[in-house]
Amino acid sequence: MRFQFFFALMIGALTIVSAQAPLEQAKQAPDPRSLVLVGDRFKPLKYDEMTPEQKTMIDHLLAGERRGAGGPFNVLLRSPEVGDLGQQFGGAMRFRTTLPRDVAEVIIIMTGRFWMAQFEWNAHKAAALQNGVNPAIVDAIATGKRPGSMPVEMELAYNLIDELLTTHQVTDATFKAAREKYGERGLVDMIGLSGWYGLVSMLLNVDRYPLPQGVQPNLKSLENPLPAAGMGFATPIPGVISPADAKSTAKGKELSLRGDRFKPLTYEQMTPEQKKMTDIALAQRGTGGSFNISVRDPDGGQLFFDMGDRVRFHMSVPDKLKELAIILTARYWGAQFEWLAHRRAAVQAGLSEDKVKAIAEGRRPVGMSADEEAVYNFITELFKTKQSSDATFAAVKSVAGERGVVDLIVSAGYYQVVSMLMNTDRLPVNANQQPELKYLARPLP
Repeated sequence: MRFQFFFALMIGALTIVSAQAPLEQAKQAPDPRSLVLVGDRFKPLKYDEMTPEQKTMIDHLLAGERRGAGGPFNVLLRSPEVGDLGQQFGGAMRFRTTLPRDVAEVIIIMTGRFWMAQFEWNAHKAAALQNGVNPAIVDAIATGKRPGSMPVEMELAYNLIDELLTTHQVTDATFKAAREKYGERGLVDMIGLSGWYGLVSMLLNVDRYPLPQGVQPNLKSLENPLPAAGMGFATPIPGVISPADAKSTAKGKELSLRGDRFKPLTYEQMTPEQKKMTDIALAQRGTGGSFNISVRDPDGGQLFFDMGDRVRFHMSVPDKLKELAIILTARYWGAQFEWLAHRRAAVQAGLSEDKVKAIAEGRRPVGMSADEEAVYNFITELFKTKQSSDATFAAVKSVAGERGVVDLIVSAGYYQVVSMLMNTDRLPVNANQQPELKYLARPLP
């Protein structure tokens, strides 16, 4: 009897182990040496040719939710330290968002449509349909039209992203409706998701990343890829700005946060996860700028903060060229706070006052050096046309190299997200400052 019990127990244990084996195999990351990357201007890399930093980024991608490295990652591998941080932030936005999956996919395809990113559109059109988005909604977005019968929860997100991308502002009514439905964290997730896929689109378009074999481009070039709201980019800040400040103490350190629509938090009001993010920030570069907004999502916010630390202090291009890319981004977005912070940094890095003034006024600076002109042409062309011509790409590559080109795209893309967050909040300039940017229909000549 004892032998029969022992035998049955062993059979049961073997059955459990056998059942677990496929699960363990499914969890095992793909072999990186079997990875086939794709690219055009940025030639596909092979794992055995990569640097240790590039291999680390690939290993993280294969072990993460994506289980692959398609899309922008062959490009981002040229700057693997910030690329790895970026893919982690993007993973949080895509896979750990608080938004319903169908709403998230609509935000992604709206962003891909705005940037005319053919590969991104193709991939996420399929994902949108798989997640229950009505094909009529997808077709309307593809043709630049406002979809007809959207569910209410989807329409709230559509309105926010449409206003933000086409006017660089968000009206009080749209902000309030989205916040009531999704909360402040949901709002931040919407902006972060669109911002991440804006950066993805920039990378793909500069590379001219190819569609899968046999797939034809689905998007046509449109003057208004999304229905333009308000006065376009000339739309001023909506509503009445009502800034507030909150001061508190965090483990013996002074914490000062400022905001408008996102009311500044005290340390006592924060969740444990928000306190952890705040403690890290106070020990590093502080809690200014968009911190009070991004802390609403401490998971994605911490990854975004880490990415920003790399962008701000550890890029391969000279500070003058990096800051030029950042102030062009702030000018494009009409982001007053970001402009004032980085116009000063640009001058300190060697960009002349008259060139900064010309950019502020929407004029092309005269007397630029060859490296300044290459970066200026590259960033302005990318924002205005969503593409990069062969001549413009060749010029900036000759100045910055492949890694530097990626660092410039990431700098512009990162500060685009910052600008989106700040403009949604209506984050005011400091009390001793005056806004310098007028809201122009064509902020970049």
